Amino acid sequence: MAALKDLAFMGTSTLVRLVFGLLTFAIMARLLGPNEFGVLMFWLSVATLLSLVANYGFTPYVLREIGADRSSANTVMGEVLSAKMLVCSVLLVGSLLAMPFISGAARAVFLLMTLAMLVDSITDFLNVGYRATNRFSSETRIATIASISQFFIVAGAIWYRSEILIAASAFFASRILVLLITWADQAQYFASLRPSPVPQALGRLKAAFSYAYDFGLQSLIGQVDSLVLNHFVGPVAVGLHQAGMRIFLGGGQIANVLGNVFIPKLSGLQNDPISFNAQAHKLQTAFLASGAAFGLTLAIAAQPIVHLLYGQAYLALAPMMPWFGLLFFVRFFAAAYGVLLTSAGKQSLRAKANLFHWATILLSALWLVPALGNIGWILALTLGNVFLAAIYFLAMRGVVPMSRPNLAIVVGSLASFTPFLHVS
Repeated sequence: MAALKDLAFMGTSTLVRLVFGLLTFAIMARLLGPNEFGVLMFWLSVATLLSLVANYGFTPYVLREIGADRSSANTVMGEVLSAKMLVCSVLLVGSLLAMPFISGAARAVFLLMTLAMLVDSITDFLNVGYRATNRFSSETRIATIASISQFFIVAGAIWYRSEILIAASAFFASRILVLLITWADQAQYFASLRPSPVPQALGRLKAAFSYAYDFGLQSLIGQVDSLVLNHFVGPVAVGLHQAGMRIFLGGGQIANVLGNVFIPKLSGLQNDPISFNAQAHKLQTAFLASGAAFGLTLAIAAQPIVHLLYGQAYLALAPMMPWFGLLFFVRFFAAAYGVLLTSAGKQSLRAKANLFHWATILLSALWLVPALGNIGWILALTLGNVFLAAIYFLAMRGVVPMSRPNLAIVVGSLASFTPFLHVS
């Protein structure tokens, strides 16, 4: 019952972020158009790639550390905050040093988007404090306030003047506001939250390295896409792909919900194999059912989704949506076992598997993207995730074998995608 209650609160929080985040990007895409939106998303992807270093995989690391020892919450939060601020400072200096090498028109956009994503990474860290201490209702309340405020700032600014620099400035301002709101609320529960001395911060960076490595590789999806498509096809392809990827990544927040709820619970059941397996099967069912439901929705309702969110200028996105749906399901299949690996303390295996997963994607893309354009890249991502799912499955099948109902979900879902997949 407690798990269902936690899922309900996390689900509500994520739904709020999903809806208002998707509306924000939909308005940006409509008003800027595929080309200008593609340019903005290119620089957002560059900034996000930099911010992956700042995130450093601290979310699963903190959840697992506090889940295993609740009394360590304040110590862990303080030391990880110090580590995050240290990494952010290094990245900010590096970004400033890179400014002279960027053309004048894009320089301000790059800096604004980089600052926005670094601020966002600190907010994400503070949100972990809610989940690690089971304050899901508080996070839902703050997420609602922050997401609505963020939407009106960005939408209002770009509605007033549809320019890339205005959009980037509003994006940054909205992230600052969300950080301030979250920090003020967390101060009620972590009144003593302060950065720890540098030696403790360095210790946390060392301890979380495998998490950072794995998190960075997992989070490349949706970010490295822009670089590849911009190189092989152009900014319009980036705009179309990122419009679809906003929906994909929004739905992908479901995985964060499930992981944030189940990782602390599973981490505390390492010495109770029966209870661990029972929770693991529930987790698998939740991931597979969510992946199938959202993925098939993208495939079946591709045309109305694109028309409703983005309008006539993005009609070329509709044939891509079933492929996004298939990718979504395969990625959730892999995630079901990936969370179990993290909970079982096998994070280093996840990191190594993700390295080979990305090697598969990039090698496939060298042939598929020039031949099939946007769909070729999505297909390359799907092949990489199939490879990743296979490794995770083989690593955990002796610990948590797949149940027959879950196997039926996999087989039925893959068969259901077949009529919607076309390459022309």
